[in-house]
Amino acid sequence: MTRLKEGHVYFGRGDGTASRRRLRPLLLLLVFVSTALMLLSRLDHSMLGDVRWQIASWMTPVFKTAMIPVEPIREMGHAISTQVSLQDEVDRLRKENQKLGSWEWRARQLEAKLAGLEAIAKVVPEQKLDFITSRVIADSSGAFVHNVTIDAGRVRKVKCGYPVVNADGLIGRVVDIGPNAARVLLATDLNSRIPVIVGPKAVRAIMAGDNSSRPRLIYIPDGAKISPGDDVSTSGQGGLFPIGLRLGVVAEGAKPRVALRANLDRLDYVSVLFYDDPSAHLTDDLMGGKGASDAAGTVPKSSERAGP
Repeated sequence: MTRLKEGHVYFGRGDGTASRRRLRPLLLLLVFVSTALMLLSRLDHSMLGDVRWQIASWMTPVFKTAMIPVEPIREMGHAISTQVSLQDEVDRLRKENQKLGSWEWRARQLEAKLAGLEAIAKVVPEQKLDFITSRVIADSSGAFVHNVTIDAGRVRKVKCGYPVVNADGLIGRVVDIGPNAARVLLATDLNSRIPVIVGPKAVRAIMAGDNSSRPRLIYIPDGAKISPGDDVSTSGQGGLFPIGLRLGVVAEGAKPRVALRANLDRLDYVSVLFYDDPSAHLTDDLMGGKGASDAAGTVPKSSERAGP
């Protein structure tokens, strides 16, 4: 009879009942630990968040090192998948290039006309956004949560709420931050809500994630017409995102959904836009600036003049 002793658990031939009895407390302990970890992950406590992001910051070099041997395999798989559809892609690009040639000439005319009108009207130019480019080092997307971790945090001046984009458009926003890492809530997550405008008539709606690959469009005004293929972009309403960031197009189906341009399952490098809500500082400037003191002193003077 062979016996294996490890952690006071014995496995032997012919004593299966005794072994199961000894394993039962260990299984109960593992179930308890798993349940406790699940409950702790759902608690939104500041101390737990600090501990979690401190661990994530410590583990960032480990994640980077672990991705070094995997990178050639990822590149090889990407190259194989690209070669399979290369011919179809070349045909599509050739046709698209012909269309873009005619649109380029038209766009230059419109650009010159727009510049002239802006000069006449003295339009205030839009503020350019600064950004940094970071790499996705961990993917936590699953059945109940859709987010990724990037290797940029407070040290790189990243703040909570900053939009995150890639070459295809908006992918989400920063929701948790550590010294050297940040967690990005993707647009498909159940907790994601993004104000958008849809189609050429700029119909306002909310794009709500539901953990599927195509978020829903909700709060559409009554009588608004939305057709499949209409472009969807951020509206800037509420100051959460800048206006005009691409998201995708309206997908075909019984209920309006958005087919995102960005492939959120294959994120590698992303850019964090340094965008703060422009209206968030208005109250502070008015209450703490010179205008506040002048306004406070103007009221009593006007009331004195109004008196007898």
